Amino acid sequence: LLLKKHNCQPYIQRFLQLPIVNITIGIIIILSVILTIVELSIPEKSPYLLICNTFSKIFTILFVIELSFRFIVAPNKKVYFQEYWLDILAILPLLRVFRTIRALQLLRLLRILRLPVFFNRYASTFPYILQRGIKEYLVVVGLLLLTILFGSVGILVFESSNNPNFTSLEEGFWFSVYSLFAGEPIPTQPSSLGGKIVGVFVMFMNVTIFAMFTGTVSAFMVDRIRREDDIVDWESFSNHTIICGWNRKAEIIVREFKAAGKSAGIPIIVIAEFDDEPNFIAPDLKSRIQFLKDDFTKVTALEKAGISRAETCIILCDKTHGRSDQDADARTILAALTAEKLNPNVYTCAELLNREYGSHLDLGHVNDYIVSREQSGFLLAQAALNRGLMGVFSELLTYERGNQFYRITITDEWVGKTFLDLFIHIKQNHNAILIAVSQPQGKFEINPERYIFQEKDNLIVIATREIKL
Repeated sequence: LLLKKHNCQPYIQRFLQLPIVNITIGIIIILSVILTIVELSIPEKSPYLLICNTFSKIFTILFVIELSFRFIVAPNKKVYFQEYWLDILAILPLLRVFRTIRALQLLRLLRILRLPVFFNRYASTFPYILQRGIKEYLVVVGLLLLTILFGSVGILVFESSNNPNFTSLEEGFWFSVYSLFAGEPIPTQPSSLGGKIVGVFVMFMNVTIFAMFTGTVSAFMVDRIRREDDIVDWESFSNHTIICGWNRKAEIIVREFKAAGKSAGIPIIVIAEFDDEPNFIAPDLKSRIQFLKDDFTKVTALEKAGISRAETCIILCDKTHGRSDQDADARTILAALTAEKLNPNVYTCAELLNREYGSHLDLGHVNDYIVSREQSGFLLAQAALNRGLMGVFSELLTYERGNQFYRITITDEWVGKTFLDLFIHIKQNHNAILIAVSQPQGKFEINPERYIFQEKDNLIVIATREIKL
């Protein structure tokens, strides 16, 4: 039996996740609550009471079956009881010992608190501003309905036999509404102990619901005002940098742009899918960035960020939402090729996890890419083989201190001269070191033994600041 149960778990799990099953359970909850109200509002000798009891038992049995299925597939039984303890209380009236006390039938009204859970599962269909606080809105509405229904039926159960002011469901309803909003029993006080407890419960919920409602509305208004203040004129950006995706490397990139003199004032737009703007280790960096919440693989997102007017596009590996390495690289390639197609003049840099996908970027004429895991491996190997070398790399790879790499354009006077001649000149006059030549076709000559400079060559030097020949 245990083996069969485990074999059936995946099927039960998929069954419980079907939308039609959830919708059916929601409908049964609504019918059960309505039936409970009718059952408790009619006289005990009414011929319809037996019919109501029969349907109530059927609904409760269905809930018992559903909760049993959820218990079977629950990986953590403690979490199960924490999530469904109210539903377990709601099925207690099925037991004979609880059926003898009519007031305990009110426990079935607790099922109404399940409805916000079902609505929350489909929150993505609501407008974004509602999605941000959908749980709070649903909890407030659920508590409001529960309080009014519990007060209406509860006061009728305890007071109808000895208080002429509460003889119908309508009178119980208005008692609950008035008492809930006024914070005191209106139009009259209950006379029985049970009725007084119901009245105290309704007045207590007045404070609770009002506090939750005030907090929810305040959060809504603050979020609305903040978003209105954050309205961005995306058309005004030009010669800017676009960063696609967000991880810890993005903050390093922004910090390096700030430290680099020529890039210090360049606007930066970050396109990423996040619920809230990320926190920065250095808070001053946040003021340099405009965030665009969207999928950076979409053409509309890149166009909104002004890819046609951008100078640089940096695409980071995006492994959010549980994406695999292959999925992350696929998104990087798609975004890089799309950016190049929309603006062939933009300088595109991409981050890959697997070098085997680099050929796709080469075919798409993407300007540059790095394989982050390989680079980390190279640095670790160099650190092990040449002890203390990481200190050199740490200084050269950041603009925040010491020496850095700079790319400068050769002047006409040095065309036709040798690498050694310019090496000596740069060291003597600028205290910089010439290490490589970048040719127009994209090839590099690093520390060449003999090299004659050509037109349009670029120099790679190590210096404390950018130099001019």
